[in-house]
Amino acid sequence: MIKVTLTPYDVLFFGSGRPFNRGDVVVSAFPPHPNTFASAICSKIYQFKNIDISGILKSVYGPFISKGDKIYFPKPQNIYGEKKKKEKDKFFTVKPIDESKLNLFKSDNTNKPNVIKNLPVYSGDEEVEQFEGFISTDGLKKWLDNQEIKKEDILQYKDIFENEPRIGIKVEPSLYSVGGREDALYRIEFLRLKEDIKFVFWVEFDFSNGELKKCGLDDEEKIFEFFSNEPKVLKLGGEMKNVSYEIQKNDFKEWIRNELKVPEKIELKRKDRILVLFLTYGVFDVGKLPQINGFEIYSACFGSYEIIGINSAKLGRKTKRAFAPGTVLWLESQIDKTIIINNPNFLCKNESQNDYYFNEPKGKQEFIGTNLVLIKKEGGQ
Repeated sequence: MIKVTLTPYDVLFFGSGRPFNRGDVVVSAFPPHPNTFASAICSKIYQFKNIDISGILKSVYGPFISKGDKIYFPKPQNIYGEKKKKEKDKFFTVKPIDESKLNLFKSDNTNKPNVIKNLPVYSGDEEVEQFEGFISTDGLKKWLDNQEIKKEDILQYKDIFENEPRIGIKVEPSLYSVGGREDALYRIEFLRLKEDIKFVFWVEFDFSNGELKKCGLDDEEKIFEFFSNEPKVLKLGGEMKNVSYEIQKNDFKEWIRNELKVPEKIELKRKDRILVLFLTYGVFDVGKLPQINGFEIYSACFGSYEIIGINSAKLGRKTKRAFAPGTVLWLESQIDKTIIINNPNFLCKNESQNDYYFNEPKGKQEFIGTNLVLIKKEGGQ
């Protein structure tokens, strides 16, 4: 597995899959979709090796944020900040609560999805609200250990990037120039990363793929040597901006388990509960909370839906509703026997039963890198 750290030369734009019309303001998606970074890696191989790149990657882990010597992950959605304060100084964690102890609140009187038994509730005296941000590795460990989150653990979006508006003109794809009946001006909100902010992600190649063998990249050492050659530049995002990169050999799963002190295997019996944190977007066919094989969702905390899209020469344009990174699910095992789940893991679709299960992704993936989850057993790790 290879760790890639990206440093932009200029502003960046990440498409979300949302449609827009002439005169609209087009806003870059953030966090970017994993597929964007997978495409950047595959495109460089295609540029020099001219092979079929559609199935050469097994997994992508990220993207995450790097600042100095720290790595930041999407903040769990159940971490709230003080209400109506732009600069968040205090943070609070909401959790599922026994509603029989509450007099003024009943989740049945809300518009919660029927699949959720209980909503997470903050029971303190402060007024709190959700906010967008990333959390450091140290902060995420505190969250897993039910410790207080401090200001130094959090990067709000304003600490990561600023919006920079530019004017765009619709281009006729067949001519690669301005022209045709669909000419239009529109405004694009690019992202400019703050000083010392970089993107970091991990790539796992599928060496059983014959295309990699065909071009002589049939093991990790050869992949590493290929990407170590100059120029160490990738094209990233909707505007194909150049970004420089550094690489190193590093296994994401082993690294994050060591950093967070979480177990590789989680043993579960019937009625045991786990907390599931989405480190990347959650993409499910039904566009709502998924049915997870052998588990019941007894609570969830997530923000608004996002639109995630791909534009493939072979598959055409596809979009889906997605849960934003940082979504938190609380699950209860309904399986009568003892099971073991790897950690971290992915939620993969079971094509035969139209539900999802914990497993490593296999084969070609439309939305590669999505549904990456970190798992904690409730009552301990």
